[in-house]
Amino acid sequence: MSAGTPHFVYFFDQSFAPCTLVSVNSVLRRTPGPLRITLHPTFESDGLGGDVAAFSRAFPDADLRIRIVDLSAWRHLPRGRLPLAARSRLLMPRLHSGRVVYLDGDALARRDLTPLWQTDLQGNCIGAALAPGVQAILERYQNTTSAAGRRDGEKTLRRGERLDGLDMRAYFNSGVMVLDLDRIRTGGLAGQMMDIAATAQYTSRDQDWLNMVFRDATFRLDPAWNSGWGNPRTARPYVSPALRAYFRESRENPAIVHYTGFEKPWQAPRPPFRLHLLAKPLERRQRARFWAEFGAERASCEALLGRRLWQ
Repeated sequence: MSAGTPHFVYFFDQSFAPCTLVSVNSVLRRTPGPLRITLHPTFESDGLGGDVAAFSRAFPDADLRIRIVDLSAWRHLPRGRLPLAARSRLLMPRLHSGRVVYLDGDALARRDLTPLWQTDLQGNCIGAALAPGVQAILERYQNTTSAAGRRDGEKTLRRGERLDGLDMRAYFNSGVMVLDLDRIRTGGLAGQMMDIAATAQYTSRDQDWLNMVFRDATFRLDPAWNSGWGNPRTARPYVSPALRAYFRESRENPAIVHYTGFEKPWQAPRPPFRLHLLAKPLERRQRARFWAEFGAERASCEALLGRRLWQ
């Protein structure tokens, strides 16, 4: 169990600034102080200082700071489907020491995150939760004769081979992580972690890279700490009973809901109709449930800041 003041860090570009503020609001409302939050924008902003001042007035036990990250040295790298700003978090060993909790800007705290901060990493450098979609694909591949399941499973296994033989059963989502930065440095992994240029050759850029760097130094967090839209795919019939049980809390009452994927709840007041979800009732319910929760958190944040976050 870690002692000290819980420290949460965010890295984001201008397009992710509004949802990051909603995420910060959710952490402050549910995690009692004292706590620290460091915001690492990759852009200059006159308005962000005012937002931080508003949070500080509302939550006087919180120490909020802004530290801009300069990514000009890596602007030449291919972007792919992910923004360059996502890779700025690889610089954490240069920017901080001790223990930090990293959160993606589209992750919403639903309860006190102090226990996450206090997680015993059992000598590992980082803590992260399994990527539920990858687990579901591999379960379908293993437990059914579906042609589509075979195809997707083989594709996922080939991806592991391209990631230097990575075991995809251990592949984690990097949207929520607990990092022991001192251990990362003393273990000789800081330089490798911060090699942003090396990420350009991988599909999921920094997430793939983090999985490779920390393949033997990751503690598996309970999936309730990083639940992608309620992890509905982990309840499919082809998922083994043991794995369904392992993900149950992340489906029913996650501590953090992570709005993974390209559909985001700030894009519309209500979830738009999706034909492919007609035969997936749990996914429809989870999508509507967590879409509404984001809307409520957004309203709380906008009321505190005294402005609309999206026009």
